[in-house]
Amino acid sequence: MRIELALDAVADAAYDTSYHHKVRGRIWCGLEGNDAFAEGHDTDHGIGFAYSNVFPWGQIQEGDRRYIRIASPRRALLDDLISHFGRERAFDVGQMRFEVDEITGHAPDVGEAGSTGQLETATGVFCALDRQLAVEHGLDTAKIDAGDAETKLFWRPDHGMEPLQAAIKRSLQRTHERYGDDYYDGPMEVDEPLFDSIEPIKDDVVYPIRFQPATAVDRTVLLSKWYLGYRVRDETHRYHLNLALDAGIGQRREHGFGFLNLSDKTLPRASD
Repeated sequence: MRIELALDAVADAAYDTSYHHKVRGRIWCGLEGNDAFAEGHDTDHGIGFAYSNVFPWGQIQEGDRRYIRIASPRRALLDDLISHFGRERAFDVGQMRFEVDEITGHAPDVGEAGSTGQLETATGVFCALDRQLAVEHGLDTAKIDAGDAETKLFWRPDHGMEPLQAAIKRSLQRTHERYGDDYYDGPMEVDEPLFDSIEPIKDDVVYPIRFQPATAVDRTVLLSKWYLGYRVRDETHRYHLNLALDAGIGQRREHGFGFLNLSDKTLPRASD
């Protein structure tokens, strides 16, 4: 499930590429009155939401229309945000100042068993491998052992695709355990992969950005963007893919990383 806010610019502004912390703060303003959500504010696991960048990119002029999407597997969280943004229309992201004009809800679905399609990462995937995962995949842990605990070991193409896919699957498993439907097995409880194909969007595969996880804290992190092809095997696989659409993939999703869009879907042909 997700909501889309249609935003009207109230002033000219340059596009702020370091928007992550500011957008996160604006979303939290809509949730601060709910104790059930407030308790998870500073925890490692968060409360279960992901968000896109303000799009489209580019210089902003007063009166321009922009959009932002916020997704979550928790309907109550989105309901709170709908109520809040219906009352509090200002949506400021640093010098980018907007007013919420419309709020729409969407429930993208990858389709029934036999459906094929493609998911696309609208924001970069944050993937920092911890020591356990690095050892499991035979990677050099020298940087981790040196004490760089916050960044751990950022995934790079020369690590191979298996560590990246394992990290994505593991983070989605945690989301399943906290906010998912226990009728289904989790992503780590099945042997098959989440995606049939993974193709990089950017030629360089990974790219650095400046990231501000908190006020007055600046870091450089490595991200990657992907086209993720799929063929739905069964209802459990459908659930896993839809959970990824609701929660995002990778780490730091509540800071605006790993947001997914459904860019293509083909339903199975009816049997003769």
